[in-house]
Amino acid sequence: MKLYKAHIIIIILLVQGVQLFAQSEPVIKTTVDTLSIRIGEQINYEVQVELDTTNRIVFPEGQTFSPLEVIESYKADTSFAAAKMTLIKKYGLTQFDSGSYRIPQQRILINEKEFLTDTFRVEVDNVIVDTTVQKLYDIKPAIELPKDYSRFWRYILWILPIILAIGGFLFWLLRRNKKRAEAEKYLLPYEQALASLHALDEKGYLKEEKVKEYYSELTDAIRRYYDEKVYDHSLESTTDELIERLELERDSGNIDFNAETITALKDILQRADLVKFARILPPEGKAQADRLRIEQVVKETREVLPEPTEEELLKDEEYRLALARKRKRKLILTGFGGILGILIVALGVAIAVKGYSEVRDFVLGNETRELAEGDWITSEYGYPSIVISTPKVLVRQLIPELEEVQQQGKLDFFIWSSEKTGLSVGVLQSKYPDAESVDIEKIVDGNLKGMESQGMEFNIVKNEEFTTPNGAEGAKTYGDGSAPIKVGSDKRIEIEYTILTFHAETVVQQVILTWAADDEYSTQIANRVINSVELQKEQQQ
Repeated sequence: MKLYKAHIIIIILLVQGVQLFAQSEPVIKTTVDTLSIRIGEQINYEVQVELDTTNRIVFPEGQTFSPLEVIESYKADTSFAAAKMTLIKKYGLTQFDSGSYRIPQQRILINEKEFLTDTFRVEVDNVIVDTTVQKLYDIKPAIELPKDYSRFWRYILWILPIILAIGGFLFWLLRRNKKRAEAEKYLLPYEQALASLHALDEKGYLKEEKVKEYYSELTDAIRRYYDEKVYDHSLESTTDELIERLELERDSGNIDFNAETITALKDILQRADLVKFARILPPEGKAQADRLRIEQVVKETREVLPEPTEEELLKDEEYRLALARKRKRKLILTGFGGILGILIVALGVAIAVKGYSEVRDFVLGNETRELAEGDWITSEYGYPSIVISTPKVLVRQLIPELEEVQQQGKLDFFIWSSEKTGLSVGVLQSKYPDAESVDIEKIVDGNLKGMESQGMEFNIVKNEEFTTPNGAEGAKTYGDGSAPIKVGSDKRIEIEYTILTFHAETVVQQVILTWAADDEYSTQIANRVINSVELQKEQQQ
């Protein structure tokens, strides 16, 4: 029995050994279609791997062919023959500077084991241009994109009802003012007294048995007339005081009052006092008779009054002008008050429907919101390219201290920032002489120190792994702190920041963002930018 078990173990080991030896070593061939090109022409770089079908192979994506540039990375082709599998992976390469370049070795992972391809020396020649035959043309100007008016019409739908309400109110106000101006048109005291008496006839107080109101307006008409032309305290004087003053004016010879006129006026005023204060009703028909007698008193008084002097006429003119100014001032104040009321009501309705923040941004404007909700730009930056979506296009920027390195193509820096909103988005790409010289921790630490040199102070620094939507893996450094509103300013704002770092061979690609911590739209923009970052996927077979 023991012998039988030993035979089984030996057989198993033999089978495993056969299987291991049956998996032959993979055969890797690397070819290029040419070793000499002109600037901008394509080199077809091909890697052919022959291996057993049980093996797993990975062509790592994002690996660098620097100093050459990758035009396109083609999908791997696969073919089978017996128990063998052949995979062919192609790359399109080019270079835009003349010279002699070496295509570096590329990594291939087979069953987690690393294999390296061959290297090639490529010559890139200048393209000779005969300017006598081929004309030179100026750089074409930037193309202006059509403006988006969709938001404009949305604003019109909100503003139009308010404009219509204000227009309707102003029309009503001006029309009412015109009618009142006609009604309040200045009349001479005599004409005003007669107009008041005629208006009293139309009010129908006697039919409604409002005798008190009738006599009040009747006596006010004659008192107001006397107040302006005879005695300037006629309105507040008692009946006896007024009659005594009229008699004094007559006796002094200032006004040739008829004794019958004064007697008739005294009789009417005393009757009016009895009606107003003692509630004694006059005999039937007496009220109408008093109305006619008051009109006669007004006419008789006018006849005995001296002609108005030039000074009095001027005073009347000034009064008319003052009345017009008062009416105009009242019109303006009423107009402003009405418009303000309409706007307050509209504002309250808008806040109730849309919310305070929506109305605030609509009225005062919000640049970060406009950036968050506006049209974004998706573009590629650097080589190997990194794809990112931003509110505005990133612009290549030279760093004075590293200008020589940038000119050599070892460093690229693209940035867009808005000082007003505190937003900043940058793409930094660095190329190193070899993979061993790349230390991600030191690179990120250098980023933070560079930001500190610009006045930033960090409260928290966190690190974690990061994966782009298309599967590229990298590192994420993030946290919060504070920064000056602008360089050299003592006023600071709270900020958040994120640094995304991707490493492929000798190339390090980074996306660096800073934004105001207390602005919800800045946070939305930052998250959208971060979620848009893409690198090329790994092609697996």
